[in-house]
Parts: sequence; structure tokens; C-alpha cells
Amino acid sequence: MENGNAKSYRTDPKVRARIDKTIDYLINHESELSAKPDGSYPLDDSIVLLLQSYDTADYESISYESHYDHIDLHYMLSGQEYVRWWDTGTVEPNTEYNKENDIIFYPHPDHHNRALLTDHHYVLVYPEDMHAARGKVGDKPEHVHKIVVKISTL
Repeated sequence: MENGNAKSYRTDPKVRARIDKTIDYLINHESELSAKPDGSYPLDDSIVLLLQSYDTADYESISYESHYDHIDLHYMLSGQEYVRWWDTGTVEPNTEYNKENDIIFYPHPDHHNRALLTDHHYVLVYPEDMHAARGKVGDKPEHVHKIVVKISTL
């Protein structure tokens, strides 16, 4: 699933190649990645895998964020969570842009889309999409093991 406004980096062959390389790598190395400890693992100069384990949370406690120079690919190794997103052009940020970490935060929008992320599934979140991951499914938090891949659009 891909969602959002059409932007030039979507048709940029180098960015599309990075997305395809990332998905191929995740498919072919999932067992190896599942066994690694949480942390940051560069795939190359333009792709970084962040292995994470955490408990999902109530929607109200989750922050929305976006990135100017990266696409996020959220890939679930085990567990399930909701990932919510909305167009950044509809909400004013509630922080300044942090260039070093390529991140800016937003308050909850009046509306949002929501995707259920389950084992072996992914979502791509583009720079124009503010997003909030880690959303619990049902009444109780669940421990998940996930990879967030930072894919450069530069």
C-alpha cells in the first residue's frame, strides 16, 4: 500500500530503486534480522534499518511526526499495531524542524487514515505524510518487533 500526494521522488528512479532494494532485503533476510538486537543497521549510505521492540500504546499518547528528507518504511516482524497518517499540509507543526534528526512533530489531526500493520507487512510513509505508529489494537498493549527503514529521498 502506498498513499499520499504525487511527488517527484516517487518517480525518481534512484528513490524507487532504494525502496525496491529495501523490500527485497527485508524479504530475503527476515530470519537474520529477527535474531538481531534492537539498534541501527545501515544497509548503504541511503538506507538505514532501525530494529525496534516495544509495547503498543493508546492513540492519545502517540505523537505524529514527519521527515523532510526520508521515506519511512515500517515493516512488522511480529505483532500488530495501527499506523495512522494524514497530509502534513493540513496541520501546523507543534515543534521546530530538527534537521539533525530529520524530524518535526504535529498535534493530532481532526481526521486521519489508519492501517493495520501485521506480521510480514509494511507501509511506506512519505515526507508529506505525518504519521503516528505504535497504536495498540484492541484493549491491551501488545509487544511488537518491528523494523523502521529510513530511505533517503536526496
